Amino acid sequence: MSTQENQNKPEGLSKYIKRMRTVLKKGSTKSSISSTKDITGKASTGTPAQAVKAPFNNAEAPIEPHPNPGELSTKIQEPTVVSHWSAVQQAKAQALFAKYGLSLEPGEWKSPSDMTVQRVTKPIRMRVRRTCHRCQTTFGPDKVCVNCQHTRCKKCPRYPAPKSKPTEPEQGAVRALLEEKKARSARPVELPRTTQKAELTIPSRSGGQDLVRRPVRQRVRRTCHKCETLFPTEDATECINCGHLRCKICPRDPPKLRKWPDGYPGDAEPSIDIPQRTWRKPRQRVRYTCHVCTTLYRSGERNCSSCGQERGPSTIRDPPKKIKPEFDPEVVMRVQERLAQMNFGA
Repeated sequence: MSTQENQNKPEGLSKYIKRMRTVLKKGSTKSSISSTKDITGKASTGTPAQAVKAPFNNAEAPIEPHPNPGELSTKIQEPTVVSHWSAVQQAKAQALFAKYGLSLEPGEWKSPSDMTVQRVTKPIRMRVRRTCHRCQTTFGPDKVCVNCQHTRCKKCPRYPAPKSKPTEPEQGAVRALLEEKKARSARPVELPRTTQKAELTIPSRSGGQDLVRRPVRQRVRRTCHKCETLFPTEDATECINCGHLRCKICPRDPPKLRKWPDGYPGDAEPSIDIPQRTWRKPRQRVRYTCHVCTTLYRSGERNCSSCGQERGPSTIRDPPKKIKPEFDPEVVMRVQERLAQMNFGA
């Protein structure tokens, strides 16, 4: 393309063409063959448009598919020879233009020097990123943080984390375990022998079967929390006295609250018992009324809210205060005389 054609084109299209040239220059190498050769190896005599159209009409421009990643670790990959490198680059350019909604005309494409390229298929590798441990900024190509100027150190985290390599003692231990496992698989399977422990026995006093020593076991006892009656057996769930079903409130001896904090196995939920009502003597509220203006005193007040009269003994009380009955003086004299006679006789 001439310089005048580039000036007449819109700025947006030239920007993408420059970007494509930069991308394609990175893939090219310093060693180049003759720039006048076409894809078949012969000198091109036609126009640039005809030279560009030739790779797409040629059926000998195969691009080998990527192999299965699982096969990369099992065999050594041999390099694939690509002789139509210009066709591959033009296909990439057309795909990039189509991504941004543009069209690449055959006359606008400048065919680079064709060459033979060896491509090796490699497994996908994950990009390693490092982050500054001071300001949490991702490092660029340099080892200095662009934010805080901190030099990358061992404290700066790495993503993905590095795989820990096993040490020599660990590798030796793994090998020993594998060898032992192989040796076990080679041996014949032996059934475990049942060994009976010797039992301690003493002769029976009644002349019957000898008595065998057994480990000491404590009997579990459950008590009804309503009538304080002992359940007959450990598995019994109903009280023989009141018919109460054993619940979580019924005490257990010995207790095991650490093992079963929410109730022992087999216990039912405790029933909600309504508390019994107790009879209490009714009490009447005491009210005071001012004897000057007959205004009712408020609770806790000592002065009348109407006239300011202080509450005193003349204040009207409802109900009136009970008066303790006085004893008859003659009866008191008789009782005193009897007491005096009893003391005199003693």
